[in-house]
Amino acid sequence: MKHLDIVHSFQDRQTNASRGLCRVRSFATISGTVVLLTDLGDKNDGQSVTNAVESVVGSLLELGIVIAPATFIEHYEGNVFRGDTFDLVTLSPTSWKSLSRDEALRLIGGEASELDDRSDSNPRIVEQADRLRFRRNPFVDSPSPESNDVIKRKLQIIDGMISKRAVEDLVHAGAGEQQLQRLLKTDLSIFGEAYAKPDDEYICFSEFPLADGAVDFVVLTGRSRMDVILVEVKGANFNLFNSNHYGAFNHKVIEAATQIQKRLGEIFRDLESFRQHVHQLRHRAEIGEAIHNAFVGPYHRLQVDPKKDINVRSVVIGGRTVNDVEESTKRQDYEARSTPPVRIESWNTWLRRLQRA
Repeated sequence: MKHLDIVHSFQDRQTNASRGLCRVRSFATISGTVVLLTDLGDKNDGQSVTNAVESVVGSLLELGIVIAPATFIEHYEGNVFRGDTFDLVTLSPTSWKSLSRDEALRLIGGEASELDDRSDSNPRIVEQADRLRFRRNPFVDSPSPESNDVIKRKLQIIDGMISKRAVEDLVHAGAGEQQLQRLLKTDLSIFGEAYAKPDDEYICFSEFPLADGAVDFVVLTGRSRMDVILVEVKGANFNLFNSNHYGAFNHKVIEAATQIQKRLGEIFRDLESFRQHVHQLRHRAEIGEAIHNAFVGPYHRLQVDPKKDINVRSVVIGGRTVNDVEESTKRQDYEARSTPPVRIESWNTWLRRLQRA
């Protein structure tokens, strides 16, 4: 018979410091007291039951919540990928013996419904756990606070943002290449939003000199190995694909893709020089130089290794979508066939990348 079912806040027996939470169920059986110690997973704000089992058992006995002698079973609730686990715990010295679900049920003398009562679905247990967690730390579920510099920079970026609606209006009006570029150059964070991974870690440039010309926009992002993303922008005053029976890309898109492939070829033929060059530009932008209209994201510096290889990617944005399903297949086929690969996006598909209003 079950006579106890609580969330227990266990502590270090020497320092009295908080160590975590677990669910404690105690059963009176013909063999004596049996205690089921269930780890609360995400609701446990400290050590796992396994790592703190001596503290858990010691605090239960010292507080009189459990009266010795008692048998203790360590329990982890499973999910769709794995079942529950049970271990019989012996102290002094501490050891564990694996139990099956049936063996655990026999020891607690209970019904299967007792183990089907999942802790994360039991409102009383969830409420108890949250009350204890919030008492220890009112901000326990909040993300770690960002630095003041990061918050300040985010606010600066927000203040200067162009809206997604402003770009959509130009696209729907069939704006030409120069109109779209003029708008996008006023807020390069829009390219960081579209391509940066991790989010908010980017440096963007416009009118980026490369080979015998310039690339419209460049995004530096990534962790460890830096991603270099070259972006060419065409107008929205044509359909991405021609309406004739050939269904080929509009010639403006092909021209842009051919141009960027030529520049990619020159990059890859001397990749080491280009790698050193973009890392030098990254550093100059990070220390505040406005080189190539550099726009630095909220985190000021990229967490990339200047000694590692870089990933070079390219995108051409232009035209409007007519049939998304058909065009998606053709765009993917083009990227797979081109060397170096070039990604083609219509303005309609590119706008889906944006999170801003």
